[in-house]
Amino acid sequence: MFCMADYLIAKLCLSTGARWSEAESLTIRHVKNNQVQYGDTKSGRVRAVPIDDALQRELHEHHDPKTTEDRLFGPAYGAFRDAVDRIGLDLAEGESTHVLRHTFASHFRMNSGNILTLQKILGHANLTMTMKYAHLAPEHLQEARKLNPIAALTLG
Repeated sequence: MFCMADYLIAKLCLSTGARWSEAESLTIRHVKNNQVQYGDTKSGRVRAVPIDDALQRELHEHHDPKTTEDRLFGPAYGAFRDAVDRIGLDLAEGESTHVLRHTFASHFRMNSGNILTLQKILGHANLTMTMKYAHLAPEHLQEARKLNPIAALTLG
């Protein structure tokens, strides 16, 4: 059964592009100033991602030091995996931990998010990893019409 912790971890992943394990291992001190700071990352580099007031408030209200000490959540991946199985989502081996991250990245690009910004949010060491999302916003090439050096010239 999905509980509040599972819901908040999923919401956090969809809001910040985090891996499930990154969100699940957060401590309360990593959520402040309307951002989440991920330190337990695959690359080993710390990254901070902005969040809105409402999500920050939800995370702080959820935190219960009596049950999880300084951690925001207890172990929750099993419930997520069970939910994926129950709804019949057919994911490749190892993809369930990244499905929310990929959803974030895809929607970020489809909503015209900058590819370099996405690289920083996801914490990719190089742009090659992030480029798999480039095709989701092909209209960015249309910027060539208005951003080229002669677009503003009036020849008469």
